[in-house]
Amino acid sequence: MNFIDKALENNLHGDEFLQAMADIYSENNVRSVLDKYPHFIKDVITIIDYDTEIQMGGLDEIINGNMQEMFPQILQALENCGASKEASLLKKAKAMSPQEYEQKYNDLYNQLALNNDYSAFWDLVKKYIDDHLG
Repeated sequence: MNFIDKALENNLHGDEFLQAMADIYSENNVRSVLDKYPHFIKDVITIIDYDTEIQMGGLDEIINGNMQEMFPQILQALENCGASKEASLLKKAKAMSPQEYEQKYNDLYNQLALNNDYSAFWDLVKKYIDDHLG
């Protein structure tokens, strides 16, 4: 039984479920079986990965770095949970020429949820969880 099974079995909701999903970093092998779970769980883990990378490596890791291959999944997960402003900001950054992106990097980074209403961002994710868990 992995951390997802335990969270579902224990009927966790909201923040407790979200915190349980952060165990993806201690049970990374679970990534290979995420497709057997409801899609919202993969979205939540994608958002956790996005947030971790933004904090550790900045916006450039999402746009041009380690997470650029995950960009479509990140956008979809953000849209699915209602964080369309964040998704829109990422799309805008990705569409910029490298020169424009470099010039506007600080402004873009400062507009991210991480640097603004961070708790409201996570409230959207928790509501998304609760909407799917019933």
